[in-house]
Amino acid sequence: MQNNLKKIKDKEKNTSEQTVFSLIKKTFQQVYNKELPLDHLVFLYTAVAGILMSIFGLGYNMSQNIGIYTLPVLLLYLVTVISSVLYSIVKKRWHGAAVIVLGSSAFLLIPFLWFTLGGVTGSTPPIMFTAGICIAIVFKGALRSVMLALQAIMLVAFIALEFHFPDIIIPYTTRIEQFSDLAFGLTMSFLANTILIYTVVGQYVKARDEKTRLVHRLEYLSLTDALTGLYNRRFLSASIDEEMRRAYDTGSQLTLCILDIDHFKIINDTYGHDYGDEVLFNIAQIMNACLTEGELFGRYGGEEFVVLFPGQTPREALPKVRALADHIRTHGWTHGKPVTISGGLSSYVKGISYSDFIEAADKNLYCAKREGRDKIIYR
Repeated sequence: MQNNLKKIKDKEKNTSEQTVFSLIKKTFQQVYNKELPLDHLVFLYTAVAGILMSIFGLGYNMSQNIGIYTLPVLLLYLVTVISSVLYSIVKKRWHGAAVIVLGSSAFLLIPFLWFTLGGVTGSTPPIMFTAGICIAIVFKGALRSVMLALQAIMLVAFIALEFHFPDIIIPYTTRIEQFSDLAFGLTMSFLANTILIYTVVGQYVKARDEKTRLVHRLEYLSLTDALTGLYNRRFLSASIDEEMRRAYDTGSQLTLCILDIDHFKIINDTYGHDYGDEVLFNIAQIMNACLTEGELFGRYGGEEFVVLFPGQTPREALPKVRALADHIRTHGWTHGKPVTISGGLSSYVKGISYSDFIEAADKNLYCAKREGRDKIIYR
């Protein structure tokens, strides 16, 4: 019994370890692929930079024989940062961990490095500047304002303290040591700021491209019919109006055709609305195959379709519409019966109104309906 319990506990422990490892691996992949939000990414960047800086400070200070003073502070910082990052990864709650990591970086690690690495002439001031940028990116609202204000006050206080009490800073022993540390600090700050700028710009470009894609998608959806994929009434009305203006200005020909599916209500009532939708979709596909890019066409509403023929007379457009009707009639409809359409054409006359242009095609359509349907009429 005890052996079984031990095996179960060992199995649960191994599963837990594998889960934590997989979560850490997944987070690294997300960071590498820039899949996380900008503020989350910068929080993790700050944590990694803080760990590296603390290790550097620990090694440097111990090499100067002051390790006994630095060891507790830097070890406390390392444990705090690493545990906070692990907590954020495992629990998937990173905002509180970010407060701890950036707070301890700005108000524990940086002050400590300031007084142990040469003060205002050392490597810490540029790193403090970078920390301020990270705070500005990661946090929002009052928390960001408070932390930045405290950091500014801290900077002024440190400079004032160092000015009045120069012995409070552990000095460099040689100029080589001072400028080596300064070069390291400036290089680290430059790299960190470059990474931040690259990340911010990358996220901005990504957000801009996504916004552009969504705008285009919304624009497409606003101009097309959801069922058939053809242009909708809104687009067709605007196109008719635009082509009428062009025909008025240039004197070019313009023909309008309104098509209506014959007995569509009977199709819906007999075979169901799903089949009615299938009929509409198939007619749209036939229109796409039969008509050219020179014609504008779409679903005008219900079972009505509109085709606009810029630069063509009704006599030129009529054979094309009749050929379209033939293709629809002879299509292999699954209910085994032909689907027919009726249509009416109208020709643009200079000065005619939009409503009269539509009405003329409608009248010819109704003539086709009265005369037995399955006809395309222009009179």
